[in-house]
Amino acid sequence: MNAIELASLESGAIYSFIALLVGLLGLTVFIFLKPIPSNAKYLTLGVMLPLMGLFVLTFYQSFSSTIYWDDKQLRVKIPLYSHTIEVNQVDFAQARVVNLLKEPEYAAKWRTNGLGIPGYSLGWFSLNNGDKALLSVTDPTQVIMLPISQDKMIMVSVIDADKALAQLHASALALEPID
Repeated sequence: MNAIELASLESGAIYSFIALLVGLLGLTVFIFLKPIPSNAKYLTLGVMLPLMGLFVLTFYQSFSSTIYWDDKQLRVKIPLYSHTIEVNQVDFAQARVVNLLKEPEYAAKWRTNGLGIPGYSLGWFSLNNGDKALLSVTDPTQVIMLPISQDKMIMVSVIDADKALAQLHASALALEPID
């Protein structure tokens, strides 16, 4: 089994998560202390606490994100958007390293479903070139782009892009992608 460890959050994204959680907690306390009917207070708690829990879970899982594959399936293990793809649908030979700062056509244009905070893009995005991509990007200069169909791809930040790319290309030898 092959595996690539994804880059964890950098300090800017960590501070963004902390600020988001503190803001949600502050809003919850403000609403809870405000003189409103008790039903509204408990409804607020019923919405805000699971929301904060979701963000804490996403924050925690972002430090152990991985892509791994064998001869049958490729698994992308990222917070909230883990995905399993049949390996014959992945074009390992076309995988490449992308610097999103120097190649803006591959940068995210619209978030269709996901999380976008400073320093972290997670989920499904439309790119500037019109393609769709599952992103887990923490470092825009070390992104592996892995095509999974004609107009869809997986784009993830990795710790060592050259080593990860070599692993992906080695897998291309015995496999043929489906268009």
